Amino acid sequence: MGVMQLMKSEILVASAALTLFMLHACATNSAPRIDYDSTHDFSNYQSFAWVSENPMKVGESAGPPSGELQDDIMIAIQSRLEGNSYHLVDTPELADFLVSFRIGSRKSTNAESESDPDTEKLPASSGRGGWGTAMYGGDGDSYTQGILVIDIIDAVKGQSVWRGASAKKITADDRENMAAVINAVVDTILSDFPPR
Repeated sequence: MGVMQLMKSEILVASAALTLFMLHACATNSAPRIDYDSTHDFSNYQSFAWVSENPMKVGESAGPPSGELQDDIMIAIQSRLEGNSYHLVDTPELADFLVSFRIGSRKSTNAESESDPDTEKLPASSGRGGWGTAMYGGDGDSYTQGILVIDIIDAVKGQSVWRGASAKKITADDRENMAAVINAVVDTILSDFPPR
């Protein structure tokens, strides 16, 4: 079984767990949530590749995100990883690790609300909006959070060994400068990669 087949199997098996992780990790606009294999040796990593030509997965959605979104996130991730001395290679077979990411959104309530975001039942994530086209505001009591989850997959094992997730309340001002918002969120998530 090839690396790509192993990765596809891993992605399918982890789908439900990823959704739960995203929802739990993104209760607020706080520090990212990180999960990783503490027995894995990250010290030999030097090169990375995208898990596929289109490494972005989208949560359940009524429609697709904006066309530039995948490119903007790929540029931000590549820039951060290269800033950490990893180099991008053309094919997954030449890489030490592979990168994929998932976007979604969810409706949330303002912090003044009496509900506890860590215990309330959360809706399924959606690929619309938060990172592209979701509606913001309205009655002032609710808003949409954009969710970004980044997976690092060991190229030899074909398994995810590190996952970081973060959420951001998307404002009207954010929509005017989405590339800067994406860069900031990616930097925040990848500041904990590799794990120390």
